[in-house]
Amino acid sequence: MKRTFALFAAGILTLGCACALSGCGSSGDASSEDKDGNGYADEIYLYNWSEYMTQDILDQFEEEYGIKVIETTYESNDELLAKLIAGKEGEYDIAVPTNTYIQAFKDNDLLEPFDEGAITNLGNIDDAYLGLVYDPENEYTVPYFGTINVALANRPMMDELGITVNTAEDLLNPALENNLLIFDDIESNITLALQGSGIDPVTTDLAALDTAKEYLLKLNSNLKSYSQIADERISITRGEVALAYIYSGDAIQAMRENSDLEVVMKQEQFPLTIDNLVILKGTKHKKEAQLFIDFILRPEISAELLTNFSYVCFNEAAVEYLPEDLVDMEVCVLSDEIKNNLVIINEKDGEMLDKMVAVMTEVKSAK
Repeated sequence: MKRTFALFAAGILTLGCACALSGCGSSGDASSEDKDGNGYADEIYLYNWSEYMTQDILDQFEEEYGIKVIETTYESNDELLAKLIAGKEGEYDIAVPTNTYIQAFKDNDLLEPFDEGAITNLGNIDDAYLGLVYDPENEYTVPYFGTINVALANRPMMDELGITVNTAEDLLNPALENNLLIFDDIESNITLALQGSGIDPVTTDLAALDTAKEYLLKLNSNLKSYSQIADERISITRGEVALAYIYSGDAIQAMRENSDLEVVMKQEQFPLTIDNLVILKGTKHKKEAQLFIDFILRPEISAELLTNFSYVCFNEAAVEYLPEDLVDMEVCVLSDEIKNNLVIINEKDGEMLDKMVAVMTEVKSAK
């Protein structure tokens, strides 16, 4: 799951700056004729994260319903939001924004509510991931994939160093010097620093960021580097560092390759972000778009996707279809210990975002 720091979610995107962007969704009036007479449009248009869908799933849907899914991909929520604001209404039918961007989508009138009863498989989703603050009635969103931030430790290396990490404060232990990797993401790092400072990670208090900065400046001495997520995963898998603060999907990949790795720091809350299937305002294929989303929520389809991409499993009914090693991964099918200790990361306003950027710029410059 790739992430870019949320600039647009604070409402600072303007239509003027976005209109310079262009791309390709449906052409012309975006409507597809029902050439085969099966009662459905022949094509729908999905705007999705890269590496978030398999062609096999799209082929299965087309084989069953005669609807071809044309997928275009993006690399960040900012790219997604800018393209939709700049583009024509109806260019795409479905998108997959992160929860921190849902309010920005609402503010820009980009979402089409689901028809009542259209998503018949919504009941497959664990109640823990429904009715959340950004869409209390799930009127616009269905959870697709998600990730939590976790501390992943190399058990033998931690034992050798004599270190136990139960809280974010424990990351300041001098014995961890040059043995810690953190992925280069502003929001994740600020969240960690707030936790390490004993502050609610979803605070909107600007003064809390000064305290978070002091934590991060102290943490610098233990950091080997702020890393790209792929490099971090490779390093912790190879045993090049004792501990990495990492996305759960990458943690799963690493733990599959190295049995010495385990999730620690379990006394802290686990920051959760959720990417959601939504229908876009102006869609000309609402019936077909809802059909596709409902198809994705089938247990066996959801399980096939999770087996390929290894994110947090929101679909309770899919668990029985997952391979055993994924079921046993407490950061895929979340353990009760983790599930009961989740915190949803919310959008930030412009002033908060600006100060977060300034804090991380100063901290990284001091490294």
